[in-house]
Amino acid sequence: MAGTQLPEDVRAGIREIVAEVLEVDASELTEDSSFVNDFDADSLLVIEIISRFERDLHVKIPKDELAELDTLPEAYELVGKHYAAGVVGA
Repeated sequence: MAGTQLPEDVRAGIREIVAEVLEVDASELTEDSSFVNDFDADSLLVIEIISRFERDLHVKIPKDELAELDTLPEAYELVGKHYAAGVVGA
C-alpha cells in the first residue's frame, strides 16, 4: 500500500506522532517540511518517531530504513510499505 493509499486516520496519526515528537503544532507540518532542516530533528528524534510508529500504529520498520524519513510523504510511504506488508506488531 503506497503512502497515498493509507486510510486517512492512519495518515492523521502519522502527522500527530511527528508533531508530538518534534514538539510542533500539527498544522505547522506541510507535505514539503523537512524534519531536519525545518524542525531541527536529529537522528535520535527520527528514531523516536519510528518507535512511536511501531508502538502506536502497530507496524515493524527495519532500522536500516531510518534514513528514509525526513518529510511527511516519506513517513506515509515508510509506514504504508510495512502497513501493507502485513508486518504487524503486537
